[in-house]
Amino acid sequence: MVIIEILNVVLPVFLLMGVGFVVGKWMKIDSKSVSDLSIYVFSPALFFYSISASQMDMGDFGRIVLFAFSLFLIFALFIYAVGKIFKWDKTYQNTLMLASGFPNAGNYGLPIILFAYGEEGVAIGIIYLAMQSFLMNSAGVFYASNHAHVPKKDIFLQVVQMPGVIAILLALALKIAGIPIPAAVENATGLLGQASIPTMLTLLGVTLASIRIKNVLSFIGTAAVFKLIALPALAFLLLGLIYPAGSLEAKVLLVGAATPTAATTTLLAIKFGMNPDMVSSAMFVSTVASIVTIPLLLLMV
Repeated sequence: MVIIEILNVVLPVFLLMGVGFVVGKWMKIDSKSVSDLSIYVFSPALFFYSISASQMDMGDFGRIVLFAFSLFLIFALFIYAVGKIFKWDKTYQNTLMLASGFPNAGNYGLPIILFAYGEEGVAIGIIYLAMQSFLMNSAGVFYASNHAHVPKKDIFLQVVQMPGVIAILLALALKIAGIPIPAAVENATGLLGQASIPTMLTLLGVTLASIRIKNVLSFIGTAAVFKLIALPALAFLLLGLIYPAGSLEAKVLLVGAATPTAATTTLLAIKFGMNPDMVSSAMFVSTVASIVTIPLLLLMV
């Protein structure tokens, strides 16, 4: 039964990617323009609406923030250390971080959390999603734009000017201050946000239609192992230091961290020219492999 429910969550993802794949094979699509539309309009609206409309438990907020940022920093150090051992260049390490350091805690993670742990689990998952969205729109932009020829000042400006970062910070500020969102703004951001996920997944299919998997097999294998095994293992160890064993928070956050690579990373890779074929391929393969890893994790915890 668990496998059937998870397939019901995963299969629509593949159907949307399939539509994009077919369109990409038969039509000439300007992926960068579509990517920019999602990054600058649809995704910020989704982040703002998700945070402002959620019932966040501010008492748990601090520990979830601590977990999300600590896990990211630990994993970044892990990638850096492994890169030193195998003498990977900076571009390869940055691409690997994009392909394995950002979980799909939203459109993939939240439905699974809802099925496994109910509305109480979703409330925790939404806070984690907000932190992951912030990391993708700040650290993710840094890794995607950190080419050898790009000045550090320009990278910093790219990060602080990202609409996703602004939307998240604004929504959090309004939430903490208790300022209500006008109904017109909430409805508008909700409608725009609904376009974000199908746009991202369809664009991913378009990108996959133009790549040659055989050219990036080694990278895909490394990224999938890091994302589906190494990152959840580090999350498990970190959660043991923050939450009591077997707590609902620990279970939800572990599942969120164990989800496959977020589709937003492909958008960033396309926008900033950071090996989008490698990032999108790793995202696709990690999503396929998660059909096995996520049910196993749910059975274990």
